[in-house]
Amino acid sequence: MSTHVQASVLGWPQRPALGPRLGIIAVVLTLETLVLSFLIQGTPVTAASGVAAVIHDVQHFAFRFAIAYAVVCVLLFSLGREGSLASIGAQGATAPFRATWAVAHGLVMLPFAWLSTQLYGADSAVPFLALAVAWHGCALAAAVSLFAALAPLSVWAHAFGKHRRVMLYSIAPALGTVAAIQASQALWHPAARVTFFLTSGLLRPLLPAIWTDLGTLTLGTSRFAVTIADQCSGLEGMGLMLIFCISWLWFFRREYFFPRAFLIIPAALLLVFLLNAVRIAGLVLIGDAGYPRVAVVGFHSQAGWIAFNTAAFMVALVARRSTWVNRTAYARAAGIVAPVATENPTAPFLMPLLVILAAGMLSHAVSSGFEVLYPVRLIAAAIALWAYRRHYRGLGWSFSWRGIAAGLALCALWIGVDHGSGSGTQMPAALAAMSASGRGTWILGRALAAIVTVPLAEELAYRGFLMRRIAAAEFETLSFRAVPWPALVGSSLVFGITHGDLWLPGIVAGLTFGCLAIRAGKIGEAVAAHAAANAGIAAYVLLFDQWQLW
Repeated sequence: MSTHVQASVLGWPQRPALGPRLGIIAVVLTLETLVLSFLIQGTPVTAASGVAAVIHDVQHFAFRFAIAYAVVCVLLFSLGREGSLASIGAQGATAPFRATWAVAHGLVMLPFAWLSTQLYGADSAVPFLALAVAWHGCALAAAVSLFAALAPLSVWAHAFGKHRRVMLYSIAPALGTVAAIQASQALWHPAARVTFFLTSGLLRPLLPAIWTDLGTLTLGTSRFAVTIADQCSGLEGMGLMLIFCISWLWFFRREYFFPRAFLIIPAALLLVFLLNAVRIAGLVLIGDAGYPRVAVVGFHSQAGWIAFNTAAFMVALVARRSTWVNRTAYARAAGIVAPVATENPTAPFLMPLLVILAAGMLSHAVSSGFEVLYPVRLIAAAIALWAYRRHYRGLGWSFSWRGIAAGLALCALWIGVDHGSGSGTQMPAALAAMSASGRGTWILGRALAAIVTVPLAEELAYRGFLMRRIAAAEFETLSFRAVPWPALVGSSLVFGITHGDLWLPGIVAGLTFGCLAIRAGKIGEAVAAHAAANAGIAAYVLLFDQWQLW
């Protein structure tokens, strides 16, 4: 089989246009930034002064600006008359990849990594200005060589020059975004004061004996009190809601009347801000009722996400059904389009994982540190999977030894990375204090969830939906064998990031599961690998008392 034919079978084009190549650059830069952050995080950056402090602040601003600028460019190219990102340089599909420049990029990254560890180091023998000049020179050389590896620089110059107006117009909103982030920090304390008054107003009818201290923003009763810090002002939730609303309106832009649809944004921000006050009021009520540990440990850590998810769901529901802002709802109400019963193809793939997350939030919210009700996740996921079982028949559930072997290899990688961190912990005290039957039931539920429902739910969401959805809007009809590699990489990055500190083995696991599904042309191989990996980890936890992995 020739190289060209093999690439076509895998759905991986040899020479994509410049849009996908920009995606490759973004992925590479993201991974390198994550790795470099580990190298630089141990240096005393906060103690920098003088020129070092100025350069650090400029770097911090430039990093935020780069992210904002990239996002604005994508939005303008997607929404404007310039067309989609695929219009950036039609000749990109014929431009060659150049391995020499890729090797050059790798070689430049070696001194760049070393300089990152030395730049703000107090014990460095090299003068700071010399380190700073060398560091920025290597950064520029790394960026240029990476672009040159993906296509000749003349091709990039022609493509960006062709769309220079969009490139220039994106500067102003990107600068405004970064400035807004900086300015928002000054609003934290005033917003905390508003939240303080809202919370006290909600609690006073329920707790007549409540006392308040405006100077410290503290309120409570003789049994339980809370202090509303600036971080609890609700602005973080408003920032998340702003991102959600912008993403929602952009993704479904053809379904809404503009500019009136923009009114959804302030309404959603107000809703999530009010729900934050309700969250703090609930915290006080739970603590005053005699459950201070549940209030502080469980409810406090989960209520914010519960409030945000509730607000996001309400906003999406109202926006889809409002005849004033939604074109489809208006057309149906006016009789222009007859209402039709349609099934959401996304729900069967995402609902099991969403149900697990929702059950986890609720069980955490009523816990005092140890999640006693973890088996609820198993039950909730099983119900969701059973409800959508007929939608999964065509996905291919058979598997071979390759899936099992790959899963066990990932298990070894996962354990090795965790062992290197030296973060071993013994069985939680709350679990050890349970009766033998209660402890056995919890462990059985936890193991079954890890080996059965979690692999099914996550593979349906990340490989069955996300990986194919990145490749095509009609994802449910796309064969796994036809998934292109950018979709594999993108979904694997998301999968890895959701695993927190273990993001790197998470990305490797995502790539492995995705490759198995693509090679076999069915989801069963990925599920088998995922289940084998989780089974190995479960055995490691129980046999060697390594409960930090659970």
